[in-house]
Parts: sequence; structure tokens; C-alpha cells
Amino acid sequence: LLFFFFFLASAPLSPSDCFGRWKNDIYTFTFTKNYTASIIIAINPQNCFVFNGVFNVERDNLIRVNISEMKSCPRDAAFSKSGFSKASSSHFIFSLDHKGDKRTLIVRPKEIIIDGNNSEGYFDQEMTLRRN
Repeated sequence: LLFFFFFLASAPLSPSDCFGRWKNDIYTFTFTKNYTASIIIAINPQNCFVFNGVFNVERDNLIRVNISEMKSCPRDAAFSKSGFSKASSSHFIFSLDHKGDKRTLIVRPKEIIIDGNNSEGYFDQEMTLRRN
């Protein structure tokens, strides 16, 4: 009951609460101070998907990432600037919550649209990420 009350009383996120690199073994979310975003999903030990775009924090601790380019590549090429395809009608909306010390981010997908298609299978229902 106390946890539920704390969850309801948590303050809304500001963009500065999101800045930085957040990751676990599968997902890496990077939000920069100039509002660019990069999301990397490791699909197996060798390969990953990379999505780049811009983000904004919306009401109710929602973050929207408008995807402008994406690629599938070997994990060691994830940070390379080459190999991207332009994305159209693509965006991700996540709910975000900090856990305790603000070094842990709980991310829940709300809407995942890639090239105009619902693509909810790309993300787990809840991801716990640590600031890196």
C-alpha cells in the first residue's frame, strides 16, 4: 500500500530527468540535451536494431520518440553513423517512472508504430534500465 501511494505521489518527469544513457542487457536508450534519441535493441548476441529520432516529454510521464531512421546491424556497428534507412510514420510512446534513486528508469511501451504499422513485439512490457 505504501508503494502504491509513493507511485501516485511521484513528481512528473521533466526532460532533464531523461537525459543520458539508460541500459540493461537488451535495451539501450540515449536521450541528449538537444532532444535527440537513440534506441538500441539487442535481438541476439550478434545483432541489433537501432532507431534514431527526436523526443519530447508529454503529459503523464509519457515520452514520444519520433523515429527518423533505423537499421538492423551487427551489435558492434550499433554506434556507426552508416547503414540507416529513412523511416516514415514511425514513433514510439513510452511511460517512464524513476525508481527511488533516479538512477533507475522503468520504461513501459504504450504505442510502437514503425512505417505506419503497429509493432508492439519489439519491446518487453516493462523494462528496467540503469543510468550508465
